[in-house]
Amino acid sequence: MQNNKVAWSDAFSVGSKLIDDQHKGLVQMTNDLFTGCERRDETVSFMKAIQSAVSYAKVHFATEERFMQKTNYPDYALHKKEHEDFVQMVLKQVKNFEDGNCAPIDFALFLKNWLLNHIAVSDKKYSPYLTNIKDAEFAPPK
Repeated sequence: MQNNKVAWSDAFSVGSKLIDDQHKGLVQMTNDLFTGCERRDETVSFMKAIQSAVSYAKVHFATEERFMQKTNYPDYALHKKEHEDFVQMVLKQVKNFEDGNCAPIDFALFLKNWLLNHIAVSDKKYSPYLTNIKDAEFAPPK
């Protein structure tokens, strides 16, 4: 499973330290899922990691969406829909897991593939719009 883990690369950067740091956090959560699978403490680690990932993703998505609104990003609605679809897919995967129809490794692979594709393709598209925005304006509310 070690080869399933994700190593952050500057190639994933969107040019915002705040968003890049949040992406790094999501990558770490994905790697934590793989670690849980390696240790075979799958059920407890899986549910705990999913709860953390969903909470963190909601904060991250809200941050991205604030950036996009502030910059009048033209594909905002489409990007927001991708976020909403992701949350629905996660809920479906959790239900499948609870019903015994999904192994934790399958979810970890799903999360890894979705996350890397989303960052490398969808998030990179808004990167040019971030050039004049200050991260401090968009930090998550405390």
